[in-house]
Amino acid sequence: MPYGPGGGTDIVARIVTQNISTNLKQPFIVENRGGGNTIIATQALSKLPPDGYSAMQTADQLAANTSLYKELPYVANQDFEFVSSLVKTPLVLLARNDLPVSTMKELVAYIQQNEKKMSYGSWGTGSMNHLTMEALAGQLKATPLHVPYAGAPLAINALLGGFIDLLFTDLGSALPQVQAGKLKPLAVSTITRITQLPDLPTIAESGFPGFDLYSYQGVILPKGTPADLVAKLSAAIKVALDNPTIANDLNARGYIPSPSTPAQFKAQFIKSEKDLGDIIRSRNITLDK
Repeated sequence: MPYGPGGGTDIVARIVTQNISTNLKQPFIVENRGGGNTIIATQALSKLPPDGYSAMQTADQLAANTSLYKELPYVANQDFEFVSSLVKTPLVLLARNDLPVSTMKELVAYIQQNEKKMSYGSWGTGSMNHLTMEALAGQLKATPLHVPYAGAPLAINALLGGFIDLLFTDLGSALPQVQAGKLKPLAVSTITRITQLPDLPTIAESGFPGFDLYSYQGVILPKGTPADLVAKLSAAIKVALDNPTIANDLNARGYIPSPSTPAQFKAQFIKSEKDLGDIIRSRNITLDK
């Protein structure tokens, strides 16, 4: 687990592996090894034996890092076996309550008039919610101030306190504040609306045709893991995600179960590498000193 305990990726891992452990009659231990923008854990996985006993739950950060850093101790799309996608996570664009906008159209007009005063938060430079906002800002030809925080809870608290104007985040992290009327949802980042807020329009239908960005998670294994073991774990993941209890639990937290074949997940990853790389290069984002 390339993140610390208690975050969204960690929660998904513990929900899914519990079912896999039961079905395969094989205990799964979640080892949190955060730091280095997921590079520390990813490099460690690349050096482990390809025996099927060591896997990593990864996220879109693995794809983004290819363009955020000039050098990495691995080649992401070559040095691992891709097993399956796990979940897809739409991101909701939230505004602080006293920002005088209630729709995307009003936000666009407000940004055009107040661009130099606008700020937005993220849970770290190069994170999916950072890149999603930069993609939107690029279409607006705007450069609002980016304020990175160490995780979603701190960014949400900053928005609640009025220290930033906008934030893209997963719905699970912010739904209580939205339902309590403490934050204003303006749009969702995926091409389709979300079931929890069916009246909330997408960014694509709010004047930005084709806009479709989201966070995702999946599983990878060390390069050279035998194909039958890759297929076995992929099938076990699908069984877990097709379980109605698990699917309902994930949906309630804002995650959409999205199992896939190894080939489908690798294709998704390669496309993500390109799409996120395009955003990173067009907006001159880097994490290299």
